[in-house]
Amino acid sequence: MLLSRLLPVCLFCLWGTASAATPVSGPLPPLTGELAGNLAFPKIPGLPSFGWRVLLRPVPGASLTFDATATAPGLELRLEFTLPVGDSPGTWRLGPTKIDAASWWRLSIEQAGVKALPSDFMFAGQLALEGSGQWRGADATGMLQASLVAGTAGSESQHWSAAGLRVDADLGLASSRIVIRSARVRVDTLQVAGIVARQFLLEAVGAEGGRFEIQRAEVSALGGRIALTSFILDPAAPAVKSVADFSGVALGELAALVPQALTAAQGQIAGRVSIDWSLQSGLGPGDAAIDISPNSPATVSLAASPGLLTGNSPPRIALLPTFFGPLRQWFSFDNPAHSLLRRIELGETPLAVERLGIQFYPDGAGGARSLNVKFSARPSGRADVVDKVTFNVNVSGPLDQVLRLGLDDRAKIRFDAAK
Repeated sequence: MLLSRLLPVCLFCLWGTASAATPVSGPLPPLTGELAGNLAFPKIPGLPSFGWRVLLRPVPGASLTFDATATAPGLELRLEFTLPVGDSPGTWRLGPTKIDAASWWRLSIEQAGVKALPSDFMFAGQLALEGSGQWRGADATGMLQASLVAGTAGSESQHWSAAGLRVDADLGLASSRIVIRSARVRVDTLQVAGIVARQFLLEAVGAEGGRFEIQRAEVSALGGRIALTSFILDPAAPAVKSVADFSGVALGELAALVPQALTAAQGQIAGRVSIDWSLQSGLGPGDAAIDISPNSPATVSLAASPGLLTGNSPPRIALLPTFFGPLRQWFSFDNPAHSLLRRIELGETPLAVERLGIQFYPDGAGGARSLNVKFSARPSGRADVVDKVTFNVNVSGPLDQVLRLGLDDRAKIRFDAAK
C-alpha cells in the first residue's frame, strides 16, 4: 500500500537532510531548532505535496529527537523519531495519524497494484494509525495499530454496498514493508444483489504473499445466520471460494426476492451453499444442499400464473382420437386434477415443499440466467388426484428480479379409479 512507501521515508526525510540516515559516533550537542517546508514525491503520480514542520530537541546522553508533523488534503501525520547512535538504531513513534479514506483510497490501491475494482467503486471512512519501532537508513521495523471507523463502500454496477464499516488491525513493519498480522472487520448493514444482511463479522490473519486467511466470516441475513468456511483472500484480486453453512433462513424472506414467482412462503431451511465470487466477475457458478426444517414445515403460494399448470391439463379428457370429431365429447370425462391445478397456479392452494435445490450462475449481458431453483411440493390438505408438482424456476439478471418462470415435469397426476 501507499503507506508502506511513505512511512520509511518520513522517518528521516521530514527534517530535510540526508544526514539522518547516517549513524553518529557519539552524543550530539544540545541542539534545538525548528524546520518547516514542503515535501514532494514526484515519482508517485497523483501524490500531493506535504506541508511539514519539525521541532528538534536534545535527548540527554543519546541523540536528537525530532517531533515532525505533515499535512496534506485528507491527511494529518505526526511522527517522533531519534537518530541512530553508534550501533544503536534510531527509534520512531507514529501517531495519532488521521487519514480520510475517501481522499486516499484510489491512490493507495494504484500503488498497491490492485486493478480488479469496478470503475464505480466507492470507499469512505476515517482511518487512524499509531505505532512505534526502530530504524536505520531506509530500513524500519516495528508494530502498528490501524482502525477504520464510519466506513462505507460499494459498487452500483455490482449491486452491493456496505455501511457502518469498522476495521481493527494489527500491522507489522519489517524491512520497510507493512504486513497485516491480524484484522477484524465488522459491518452493520451489507446489501448484496437485493439481499440485506446485518451484523457481518470477519476475522483474518496474515498469510504468505500478502494474502490473508479468513478464519471467521458470518452474517445475519434472510432471517437466519450464515457462516463461511475458512478461505484464502488475495487483496490484489479479491475473490471468495468457500462454503456457506446456514440455518434458520426464512422462506418468507426468500419469497420477497421473487414476487413474480411467489406471493407467500412459510417455514425455515438450513444447509450448505458453495460460493464462487470475485470482485472483478461477480458471482460464479455454485450449488446448494438444502434441508427443510422439520420443526417448521415449508409451504409456498405461487403468484397467479394462469395456464402454468393447466396449459397441458385440459378440463376434460377424451378417450377417442381427434379424427372422431364431435363424438369425442360423448366419450370424455372430467379431468379430476384440473380444478386443483388451477387453484395451485392461481396461488389459492398452498404447496408443502418436500425438496429444494438451488444453483447459482454468473450474471450476464442481456439478462442471462443467474439463479435456478428446483423444488418438489405437494398440495396442502388432500392430494388424492395430484400427487406432486415439480418446478424449475429461472432467475435472470439481478437475483431480486425474476424475468422468466419455467416449468419442468409440470405435474405428476394420480387417478383414483374408485372416484
